[in-house]
Amino acid sequence: MDYNHFFEKIKDIFPKIETNTSSDLSESEFKTRYGYPEVPVLLKSRFNELHQSIDFKALDEKFDSREWKFDSTTEQSGAEMFLKDYLQKETNEYYLKTNIRDIDFHIDYPDFFKCWYRAFPTEKEKKELVWLYYGNKNTFTNIHTDIWKFNSWLLLLKGKKLWFIYPKAYNSIIRENKEKYGIDHLETLMNGNVKPFIAVQNPGEMMYVPSDTFHFVINLEASMAYTGNFMNETNYENVKQYFAKSDNSNNKKFINSIIATGMTHLKIRNL
Repeated sequence: MDYNHFFEKIKDIFPKIETNTSSDLSESEFKTRYGYPEVPVLLKSRFNELHQSIDFKALDEKFDSREWKFDSTTEQSGAEMFLKDYLQKETNEYYLKTNIRDIDFHIDYPDFFKCWYRAFPTEKEKKELVWLYYGNKNTFTNIHTDIWKFNSWLLLLKGKKLWFIYPKAYNSIIRENKEKYGIDHLETLMNGNVKPFIAVQNPGEMMYVPSDTFHFVINLEASMAYTGNFMNETNYENVKQYFAKSDNSNNKKFINSIIATGMTHLKIRNL
């Protein structure tokens, strides 16, 4: 499918994801308008400085320096190749996901999205929840919610992405048959009652997706993204509920310790 052409068909049919053009949106204002009420938003200007601070020449050299393990967009096994070969093939069968900890390249973390899990001091090894994604045109991430009911942020570094984000009011309907509302049923979604909100994201723009929100994304161009998941006072109850259903008591204790520490620091900051 030509997804750029498809976007032209749907841009006046599907509702739009809210956008915010402020370059000086404060963290507290963000939480009031989007964080606590769990509203997805495309921040068009707030992270321009972060985007401009990245040494793209050095980053490109890092990616070009060796072969990478690419994940498959299907159920097939992955493949190892150089990035230049991947881009030249223009294949949409693979995408690259690399842990920011493992790439040996520094990009400032957007502290705007403070993460209690990330900040929690512990000798226990924690999962790295910040990545770089590289995908050719027409690669996609199909319908899903994010890990552990964490919120997510995604700063687009290169390319162009088309986002589909469902209101949380549809969660129970979607969970009955999740694939029905994903990328394989785009034509059906045009005529259905359950419609996602959409937005096109360009370089320098940041997308925020609240906890437990179904969404999927298509690369309209070859794209590189800097992305992460986080928990804090805006979504800790969702995270707590998720781990309350876990059979692992150690995980429950660990996440409850993180939440308790985060709440304590929050109270101290507000004194």
